[in-house]
Formats: sequence, structure tokens, C-alpha cells
Amino acid sequence: MEKLWLNLRTVLLLSLLFSLLYACKKDNNDDVIPAVTNTLDIKLNYEVDGQPLLSDTLIYSNDAGNNYSVSRLWYYLSRIALVNSDSSLLPIKDYVFVDAFRSTTNEFTISGVPAGHYIGIKFYIGLDSVQNLTNALPATSDNLNMEWPVPMGGGYHFMKFEGHASDSAGNYGFAMHLGRNEYLVESMIWKHIQIVSGRSDISLMMNLNEWFRDPEIYDFNIDGNYSMGVMAAMMKLRNNGVDVFSVQ
Repeated sequence: MEKLWLNLRTVLLLSLLFSLLYACKKDNNDDVIPAVTNTLDIKLNYEVDGQPLLSDTLIYSNDAGNNYSVSRLWYYLSRIALVNSDSSLLPIKDYVFVDAFRSTTNEFTISGVPAGHYIGIKFYIGLDSVQNLTNALPATSDNLNMEWPVPMGGGYHFMKFEGHASDSAGNYGFAMHLGRNEYLVESMIWKHIQIVSGRSDISLMMNLNEWFRDPEIYDFNIDGNYSMGVMAAMMKLRNNGVDVFSVQ
């Protein structure tokens, strides 16, 4: 009889133990709240005064009357930040390399962006003085192809905008290259941007003719069809580049 009582007591204790373990496990599961990660997709698009950007197609004309095509458009966007309502900045991306004719580089996703209302977006076309140092970026083929010659100051190209132009004398090449810290392009776009819980997106449109337009007309025949190392030409491109992008 005593042995039977011991067995019954053991069974009851084990049952109680399993019940407690199950209850604890259930409570713990109920307390787990899935993490919500807000993501922002930034998409880059291109036009030339309303015409879509096509590769190696001599159909464009700038305000100086230069007829041109585009074979390459490589550039960096860096220090991307959203502008809070009090004009403070929320940094969201360090830098990206972009090839306008490579679709995989024209869309990128940023995670962990706080939901809310923002009054604009700020970024550089190029790299700031901290990043713009020889070998400062990983040695990828894209970064190596953007290196600025050490004898000319080192660091990286901010942009390589190249193609061909045509006038009464015939066809010729052009290369609008930007580099060096003093020619960094700062872009600030005042536009209401709402980041929602989950997934949001922003589309940025670059109008290539804005590089040649405002505040100064850039003319291949006057300012030169190659800008690298030409301080006046690069300064004109830098000043014109402030508003080449708009938020769509």
C-alpha cells in the first residue's frame, strides 16, 4: 500500500511539473512580439528634358545647342539623409555607386528607417572629404574605375558623364568628369516624404540637361568637351548639379 501511494505521489508531481512547464512556455510565446522593420526603397530614374535616357543615341540637345548622346553615366551618392520637421538630419545611407545603365545599381533598399513625416532629403553627388581619399573605399571594380589620379589630388571621381556630340564640324567625344573636394555637389530637395510602417519608396529623377543649364549655360564649344583638371569647367558643373535631381 505504501509503495502504491509513493507511485501515485510521483505521478501527481510529474503531472504538476509538466503543467507548469507548458504554462510557462505558452506565456513566453504569447509575450513575443514580432519585430517590425521599416524599409525604404530608393529608385533612380533618368531623363533629358522629358525624354527617357537611352544609351549611345544622338537625340539630345542642351541649352547651348550641343547635340549629344550618352554612353556612360557613373556617379556616387553619399551621406543620404532625410530631413526632419525641425530641419535636423536623419542619416540613412553612407554611400552608393551608381551606373545609370546598370539596373541593379539604380534601386537600393535601406532598412531601419523610422516611420514618420519628413520635409526633404539631402545627399551629395560625390564623396565628402572623409570618404574622398585614395583607397578609402573597398577595392571593388566599380570603386577602382572611379579613382582620381594621385598626381591630381587622389581620391575618387564623383561623376563620369560621357558620350558623343555633333556639330557642323562633325562628331566628337565629351567627358564631364567631376572630382576633388571643392567640386562636391550638395543636393537638398524640399519635398514631403512619408515613411510608413513596413515598406516605403522614393523615386529620384535626374534630368541630365540640368548639368548644362542653371545657373550657368555649359557649352562644349566654349567651356570644353573635357572637364577633368579644368577648374572653371568643374566649378560650372558643380554649381549646375545642385538641382539635377527631383523627387517624383
